[in-house]
Amino acid sequence: MLLKNHISIITGGSTGIGQATVETFAKEGATVIFCDVNNKQGKINEKNLRKKGYNVYFKKGDVSKENDVKKLINFTIKNFKRIDILFNNAGIEQPVTPSHNVDLKTFEKIISINLKGVFICCKYTLPYMIKQKKGSIVNNSSISAFANVGGNISYASSKGGVMSLTRVLAIEYAKYNIRVNAVCPGVIDTPMNQRNLKRAKNKLNLKKRWITVTPLGRVASPFELAQTVLFLSSDMSSFVTGVGLLVDGGRAAT
Repeated sequence: MLLKNHISIITGGSTGIGQATVETFAKEGATVIFCDVNNKQGKINEKNLRKKGYNVYFKKGDVSKENDVKKLINFTIKNFKRIDILFNNAGIEQPVTPSHNVDLKTFEKIISINLKGVFICCKYTLPYMIKQKKGSIVNNSSISAFANVGGNISYASSKGGVMSLTRVLAIEYAKYNIRVNAVCPGVIDTPMNQRNLKRAKNKLNLKKRWITVTPLGRVASPFELAQTVLFLSSDMSSFVTGVGLLVDGGRAAT
């Protein structure tokens, strides 16, 4: 098993990519502590995975709130003494809106969760990884940091910021044997994209566009992303740091 005896933290772990990664890590032998604002689904997932014999622990928390992150980190250190892997996955979307019509409250909320939340989690995890002289951090960025069609300035800005944050930390903490990378998903079959689809005026056109802009001609499963996060988190990628790994079906190459 690739993650046997590893202690990992996953944010936004109740649904979508986060949920798939929690299960993937657990199957690979990791002890997984995951958080989410979705308390009900988090508890259901924890119960179901424990029935299968996996070491998973759910903690309700909002990554944009410093005290929630501190509690998550403190719980992990108190009970498991170390943090080997951090997957900053928590994030929210922006409904498609012309940029000049985006209100400041929406912009600040998305930046707060998608970017500030990543910073806070890294800030309180890094001291323990420095002490261990080893660690792997994976941040969830997006294809939107590289290619865009407009209408999502808050989301794209937050994910571009995540990429810059990833590169800064990779350079700064390499001397401690801490690797920092990002995954950059294209269109994935997640609750976030289902919400985008539900809001669309023409659902069929949006579905067709997702397929058209993706050379592989399909939408990805959350578990395909989870496998990429597993690669970046494990020693399979021991000489990889500072990268934004596109998992987009070829879209950025077009």
